[in-house]
Amino acid sequence: MGANGTFTSIGHACFSMKSELEEYMDYDVGEMCNDDWRLAQKLMVHGCDPLPRRRCFTRAPQLYNKPYPINESLWKLPDDKNVRWSQYRCKNFTCLARNSTAKGFFKCTDCFNLTHHESPRWIIHSYQDSNSKMTSDILITEVLNFKPGEIRIGLDFSVGTGTFAARMREHNVTIVSATINLGAPFNEMIALRGLIPLYLTINQRLPFFDNTLDLIHTTRFLDGWIDFVLLDFVLYDFDRVLRPGGLLWIDSFFCLKEELNDYLEAFKILRYKQLKWLVVPKLDKDNSEVFFSAVLEKPPRPFR
Repeated sequence: MGANGTFTSIGHACFSMKSELEEYMDYDVGEMCNDDWRLAQKLMVHGCDPLPRRRCFTRAPQLYNKPYPINESLWKLPDDKNVRWSQYRCKNFTCLARNSTAKGFFKCTDCFNLTHHESPRWIIHSYQDSNSKMTSDILITEVLNFKPGEIRIGLDFSVGTGTFAARMREHNVTIVSATINLGAPFNEMIALRGLIPLYLTINQRLPFFDNTLDLIHTTRFLDGWIDFVLLDFVLYDFDRVLRPGGLLWIDSFFCLKEELNDYLEAFKILRYKQLKWLVVPKLDKDNSEVFFSAVLEKPPRPFR
């Protein structure tokens, strides 16, 4: 197969971050790696991805306790001793759940509150205004009913703590949760809940083969900040790994009202069948922003 050697893979962006990459690769073989995961993540986020492998031992928590059983771990804050907190503002999960400091990704500051914030998500509607009953929420049961018995495996490309995967697990659907650690230990939290984290940036090609996933879900990440060219690359990569008949679930994408049509056109380029399509105003922004949610079905495409 031509794979009987070691070939280092380095992205072009690494050349513009030469000093950071040299710092990352400055280690002693067979010794402990530096405590430099934030440096590694900085390189990844700026396109120096995948990073070259190293021959040193990664650092771990000093006193790692065995994780909780799966029947407890899904909805219980993990043991604080199982995370290295040195490079976070919060030093325990209780601090993260209280949301008492300016920490974590601003779109996901309540993600660690498993009881009040996370527990109802995707099983009951959350209304911006109880009088108007406007919501961009789509429930899991609604989506699964579009394809009864067909949704088995999928990807959640969001910033979160694995709650979507936990809820889908209740329906016997296996979800891989792709995220990075934006100010808080999102990957550790997902793993300690007994779910599968995938440490992945938006710049990276999805590590799945073509036409293999039943579902891709994304929320709180692909929003109106994203460049249209980058969005194109992301959507075409989503299309690559979704199987024919697979579902793309865009969950509460928000943007400026005047940019909505441009973003909708980006999604329409895929030529997916629209199973559900919602556009509602974002009430906390003086009617200047909107939410967009959709469930889209990938069509079969003939071979050429």
